[in-house]
Amino acid sequence: MGGLLASFGLRVPFLAYAAALVLAAIVVQTQLSHVPAGSRPEGGTAPPMELRDALKDSAYRAGLFSSFANGWATFGVRMATVPLFAVAALSAGPESAGWALAVFAAANAAALTFSGRLADSLGRKPLMITGLLVTGSATATIGFTHELPWFLAATAVAGIGSGLLGPAQQAAMADVIGNQRSGGRVLAVFQMTADSGAIIGPVLAGVLADRLGYGWAFGVTGGILIAAAAGWLLARETFQRPR
Repeated sequence: MGGLLASFGLRVPFLAYAAALVLAAIVVQTQLSHVPAGSRPEGGTAPPMELRDALKDSAYRAGLFSSFANGWATFGVRMATVPLFAVAALSAGPESAGWALAVFAAANAAALTFSGRLADSLGRKPLMITGLLVTGSATATIGFTHELPWFLAATAVAGIGSGLLGPAQQAAMADVIGNQRSGGRVLAVFQMTADSGAIIGPVLAGVLADRLGYGWAFGVTGGILIAAAAGWLLARETFQRPR
């Protein structure tokens, strides 16, 4: 929708987005029940997990790396560099940026419909490794596309890979912490690595695109994801199948 609205002026999508956020805030305020803090159920009975203990777990360390890589590619480069590539390099018009984001999101949503079940049946590692490899390979390919259909196809494949990765990664972090204890700091650091990737990724990708070309920008981004997949090869499987 943003890409289509951009044809009326680049300010219009931001105004529409602001209106949608206000509408969402109204829905939250009027439709979600308000539960007093004193009536909430208590959390786990064990002491909170310390960050130093989580860092001893190979799965948590691999999760930090994959979270950083996912933030770099999915939340950083996809939002900043992919639309710029579509408009500037492919000369496909401002609506192509919207199509790129929409195709990724649609493919991601399609993968989410079954990836969670697979993570609970095959385990976390196979889904994360596959998702990182698929997303990394497709992202690296984007920089070498010269026509809009191939560009959108590579973007869709990257969205599928991201959909395979997401639920398994979140579930693995929940496995590391366990059901009987909280892990606020552990989860905060995990999220912070994704935010760090989302900040650093577009900046470095932009420098590479400016000096060496988009092929290098997307190639390095894909390489980061593939390196994260290698990190999970050395990590433990966190999923314990019920006996």
